[in-house]
Amino acid sequence: MKVSITEPEGPGVGSEMVYRNLRREILRLELLPGSELDEASVATRYRVSRTPVREALIRLTAEGLVTATKGRGARVAALDLQNLRAFFEGLDILQRAVTRLAALRRRPADLETIEMHMLAFEEGARRLDSETVNEANYEFHAAIGEAAASGYLANAYRRSLIEGMRIGFVCFSDHSDIDERLETHLGNTMQDHRRMFEAVAAGDPDAAEAHAGAHVELFRGRIVTALLSTDTVRRVAVRQEKS
Repeated sequence: MKVSITEPEGPGVGSEMVYRNLRREILRLELLPGSELDEASVATRYRVSRTPVREALIRLTAEGLVTATKGRGARVAALDLQNLRAFFEGLDILQRAVTRLAALRRRPADLETIEMHMLAFEEGARRLDSETVNEANYEFHAAIGEAAASGYLANAYRRSLIEGMRIGFVCFSDHSDIDERLETHLGNTMQDHRRMFEAVAAGDPDAAEAHAGAHVELFRGRIVTALLSTDTVRRVAVRQEKS
């Protein structure tokens, strides 16, 4: 596993570096669900004191990527691949709600941010860059959540999006048996994003909600196909059972 050689340069820098590295490893399943995150070991890996590690773990816990249990310390949060139905039910409701509200409440600055991340996704998709695609997709939807101007909904939506990123990394990883369908899926995703953006920009809540719901169905289909076509389910399940 790679170790960052970035040295802290000021207050908060070390914490940010640890946070970003751990977050990336968790989202990419390099740190599998159930993996122990011992403060001392993490501090040694990243050549920082335990304070920035503790701060990073607090942020990751707030995002739902890490769980802290008294007497057991911090661990990478479980990923319940057997409960996808509940995940997609929640995502569908939240995504339709925030996208509808975004069409009613968006400001010019919101539209600029949404479009910026939409274009970043498209650039990553053209290069078949899984990491850029996953991050840009999260930022695109999170920007719509912010445009909805509803703090409670936006926070819940971001939690669902982050969980979707862990699941989604499997979808956009390279697997020989599903690669042939990847470009088609990315093309459909770009079309969905543009439809959602255009509906939000036009202030059309009905169209925005409809496109948001259709987009969840596209994601659901791709995820189910990808998970059933790879060894990831077995790897994750075995690691969590051992934990």
